[in-house]
Amino acid sequence: MNGKTWLLKAFFGLGLLILAMALAQALSLDLRPYLVKVVEGKEVLEENPLGVKPGDILEWRLAAENRSQGPLRQVALVIPIPKETYYLEGSAKPLVLGSATIRPEFSFDGGKTFGFPPLKKRIRVVENGKEVEKEVEVKPEEYTHARWVVPEVPKGAKVQVSLRTVVK
Repeated sequence: MNGKTWLLKAFFGLGLLILAMALAQALSLDLRPYLVKVVEGKEVLEENPLGVKPGDILEWRLAAENRSQGPLRQVALVIPIPKETYYLEGSAKPLVLGSATIRPEFSFDGGKTFGFPPLKKRIRVVENGKEVEKEVEVKPEEYTHARWVVPEVPKGAKVQVSLRTVVK
């Protein structure tokens, strides 16, 4: 699959997810990819790139606006990490709202569970001819989703979160 095709499919799929979430919560959500380029020593972001290649870095920005008639509580802002990319460690920054700092949580199981790094998983391995179960640390490249849970988004307020991925 070429870079243009998978990016368009990922963008369309993410758009449907965002639409469903927006209708459910009176929350306007807008997720956009940006291709990160370095031009004359400065970082430049190209919005909605039409094609990418392995090694390219994409910045995903999720903007949310509360369009309801009151505050929204426990708002989960989720950015799925396309399977054709992997998470760039350290690129999902905490969201600062007033005196609150919301750290991103991550999932490695398709968004079923979330936690703060380091994430752990259990695997089965063979040691000395015997199959045993071990707990190992999940690599950031294995993350499938990032989530920021915002305690309260006031009426009319806008917030934005972002992360970067690398094209495989």
